[in-house]
Amino acid sequence: MTSYEGPLREARRHLEAGELVIHPTEAVYGLGGFVEDGPLARLRGLKNRPAGGFVVLIPSARNVADLLDSEGSALARAFWPGPLTLVLDDPGDRFHPGAKAPDGSVAVRVPGHPLTLRLLRDTGRPMTSTSANRPGAPPAVTARGAREAAVSLGTEPFALDAGPLPGGAASTLVRLGESCPILIRQGPLDLLELNEVLRLPLSVPPGGGRGREGGEGN
Repeated sequence: MTSYEGPLREARRHLEAGELVIHPTEAVYGLGGFVEDGPLARLRGLKNRPAGGFVVLIPSARNVADLLDSEGSALARAFWPGPLTLVLDDPGDRFHPGAKAPDGSVAVRVPGHPLTLRLLRDTGRPMTSTSANRPGAPPAVTARGAREAAVSLGTEPFALDAGPLPGGAASTLVRLGESCPILIRQGPLDLLELNEVLRLPLSVPPGGGRGREGGEGN
């Protein structure tokens, strides 16, 4: 990752200035910033989302260890870093209300792309992530496409370019904190893979359910 030292430093500089950056995820490019008033307000405006509910990318499962029940801990050990988003209760309001869904829950994951994971670990801070595209348009699989989409929305963020990404399904979304975990959205991880690491099998709502927007769209 030596060749990315310069771009990583530049991405950190923009984040620390309160700006948004384009970053790679396992499947597509995301747009996000630190979980603070300014970046969250800009992100809501750009994506035309008056409420919160953005995915929050975290450096490590340790950041939310006390919010995970036994099933959540098992899922985190098995699938983080990776394309699994866990929806958690946050009774102590650790996370900014602008990142939460209307029910007060927060959706978190440790991303599997090494550049974004390095960025998170270098800063030591979580960041929001939403797909880098106009609402309703396909997610961007290149940094150029993500930047063009951002410009069309009225912003010109720095792009951490990791080359073309493969695209694919949005991250698997699981809600914790109920009598048993609930599969909100199917994704790269299938039901069998998830249930293999759990004591209690996942509950699957009729039709698979979605329940909330998937954040980075991957």
